[in-house]
Formats: sequence, structure tokens, C-alpha cells
Amino acid sequence: MKISSLLFNFLLLGMVTITVNACKTKEEVIKTTERASFDLIQQRIFTPTCATAGCHASEQAATFGQHGLVLAAGKSYDYLINKDPKNQNAAEDKQKRVLPFFSLQSLLFHKLTWDAGAHHGGKVYGAPMPLNGTALYKGQIEFIRRWIEAGAPRTGAVADTTLLDDKTPSF
Repeated sequence: MKISSLLFNFLLLGMVTITVNACKTKEEVIKTTERASFDLIQQRIFTPTCATAGCHASEQAATFGQHGLVLAAGKSYDYLINKDPKNQNAAEDKQKRVLPFFSLQSLLFHKLTWDAGAHHGGKVYGAPMPLNGTALYKGQIEFIRRWIEAGAPRTGAVADTTLLDDKTPSF
């Protein structure tokens, strides 16, 4: 009798535990402390190096008619994802500014990678970026590449943030 009572209590405890855990929402079980990868790209790359006066800061920038791209916070994502580029060579090659899951078909990746012969056969897609004469670090470029390859989501941490601390020159 004592064994059946013990077994009953054990099974009851197991069922209660399963029931309580099954009622938890996904948000309660999974907690994310990392910032969204795109937010980090905006904060650590686009805002300080691209969304500057005379470059990609606004629709009123003197060069906007040439490139049609704004990389300012709150606007950049909508200007990038699945958008056709103005660059004729890139358009002919069916590039998008950012094509989710395909960094090699994303003009952003090509523009940030100064060694053109390394990944697109030496075809010229305009001047490498940023124009200030300083290429992004390898880690920054790899972070963007991984973000694109992960689907270029607006939210969610999909790339290793330690890449942003890699200060290895890319060119």
C-alpha cells in the first residue's frame, strides 16, 4: 500500500509539473537580452559612417537623386530590403539593395567590400562605401553578411555581436 501511495504521489507531481510548464507562454520560457542585429547595424555602422551630411542622411541630401538611399535611423530598413538599386550594373545583375538570405545578391554587401574582384568578378557597382576613405572592419562586414544570410530581419539577434569588436582592417 505504501508503495502504491508513493507511486501515485510521484505521478501526480510529474503531471502537475508538466501542466504548469505547458501553460507558460513562449515569452516566459525564452528571454532575450541581446539587441536586434539590425539595431546594432544602425547604431554602430549606418548612423556614424553612412547617415552623415552629404551622404545618406535624408531625402534632402544633395546626392539623394543619384542613389535614392537613406540610411538614417527609422528609415534605413525600408530603403534597403528588397529594393531595386539605382546603379545600372547592379540592376542588370538583378541585385537588390538587400536581398534577404542572399548576401552575394545584395548591393549593400558589395558596396562595403572594397575588394571587388573577391566576390563579384571585378564588376563595378559604383564607388565602395563609405566614401570617407576608411573601409569598414572585417568584423563589421561579416556581421552585415550574416544578418543578410539570416534573412535580414528587422528584429531579433541573428548575428554574433562579437564580430562588431573585430577591428581587423578589411582593405
